[in-house]
Amino acid sequence: MSRSVLETSSFFSQMEEFGFFDTVEEHLPDEFTIIYEIARILEDTSHAISRALAPILELNDPLAERDSIDTIVVPHVPEAKEYEADLITSVSEIRYIYPAQHLLPEMVFLRKLAERSLWMPRPKQARTFAYQTESDRFAPDDRKQKVYILFDTSNSMQHHYRIHLAKAIVYLFLRQNQRELGTIFFRTFDLQIGELITARDIPSYEHLISTVMHIKAVGNGTVLQKALQTAIDDIAHESQLSHAQILVVTDGVAHIDLDHLRSQLGGQITINTVKIGSARLQVDSVVVEGMVASSNSPEAVRIRELFTHRRDLESQLGAASGKMRQDSLRSQINHLQQQINQLTSRYGATLAEHYGDEIRRLSTVYVNVDDIEAQEMFSLPEEKVAQFEELAESLLAALRSERQVEDIKRAAILYDHLILLMRYNKIDASRFEDAAKELEKMLDHILNKPTSGSDDMPISELERVQLRNMLDSSSVASKMSLGLLLRILWLKLVRAWRTRRQLRTFRSLRGRGFVGRGKK
Repeated sequence: MSRSVLETSSFFSQMEEFGFFDTVEEHLPDEFTIIYEIARILEDTSHAISRALAPILELNDPLAERDSIDTIVVPHVPEAKEYEADLITSVSEIRYIYPAQHLLPEMVFLRKLAERSLWMPRPKQARTFAYQTESDRFAPDDRKQKVYILFDTSNSMQHHYRIHLAKAIVYLFLRQNQRELGTIFFRTFDLQIGELITARDIPSYEHLISTVMHIKAVGNGTVLQKALQTAIDDIAHESQLSHAQILVVTDGVAHIDLDHLRSQLGGQITINTVKIGSARLQVDSVVVEGMVASSNSPEAVRIRELFTHRRDLESQLGAASGKMRQDSLRSQINHLQQQINQLTSRYGATLAEHYGDEIRRLSTVYVNVDDIEAQEMFSLPEEKVAQFEELAESLLAALRSERQVEDIKRAAILYDHLILLMRYNKIDASRFEDAAKELEKMLDHILNKPTSGSDDMPISELERVQLRNMLDSSSVASKMSLGLLLRILWLKLVRAWRTRRQLRTFRSLRGRGFVGRGKK
């Protein structure tokens, strides 16, 4: 019974899907198991955050926002384009009507021409439809929609578990839409642009999810403009990337050149954005001065013209000799300065309202979600608490009967999560503490008091000392370093495997030697 509980556990299956069992030689992110609790909240369709994210988590139809197909002049349409019958819209299109209509009586023909009821072949833009397969897993196909994910790793993502929420959002998006997804592109961005990761098959898809789960927020700054431009350039160089969707997940706001990026996107690329938290850009005098100097808006251009005029008058004032001339120039300069101050003040007010909000105006779907409070994440229903208790009991029973390395990893990850639950869930803390204590004792016994049995994996004295410090039984709240624990487990497994291989080789050689002597 204990084995079936372990094998069917959603907690362990998600931890395995996140890649936390395979990366035994890497340092796992801090409080990494929180993603499981956040995903649980997002999967609850009745939760406010889940309802807010629903438009983002569903893969959008690239033609959903298109009300009509643009009219294309017939002579300039490539032969590969498709055509459909349509009525003429002007007399100038009479040259394109179907030839058979010229056989109509003259009065009928002229009446139809006046009524614009003559028919012509009008080119229509090729459409891309969702391509379905029988498989529910990721099955890439050039006919499916492509997605490009931009993931913010700036330092501010460490606050309020934003990076964990962002990971959960990306994970659920990829999992829910894997059947309809074609090629997936992924980059991180902060002050620098991360390496391009591409998923084109099942192994690379699983690697992408594991990579997302191991991301850490390390950068300062958010170069959103550069990240979007890089994504657009990558899409432009992908020969089979059409009707792509860029998904931006960020907690910050950054000023971008809206008009430039909009022209770069064209009609084949859409942007959807998830903004986490309520951060806003503060517009001060430095920002206003910079925008006045660089923006092509009419207000900024007018202010620059006034600055140029003022400099000319100041130059004339320096060369003027008569008092009346000097007083006149000073009066004009003062008047210009008043105009500059008024226009700059109005321009600054406009910037304060829209500066840093351009990504919202650029996005087809824009969702702003609040930070998730820790107490909300870890307030578990009774059935969830009972499930964790059952998992702990099943693990302990399994480890008492047979010590498999996979179960030891499960015990370490469950222990880590129970310690995390105890920190925030004060109501059920005592129940979690009982389970955590038993797991801690078992891990301590396995790692620090090895037996002489065949399942023993040798460990150095230095490693034992380190583990004893981490598994201090006097304080369950002293959380062990799971990354180091898994690394030690890996080293022990490698040593045991090498030892057993040497024993098998020795026994094989010894057996051949006995056979040889018998023949002599």
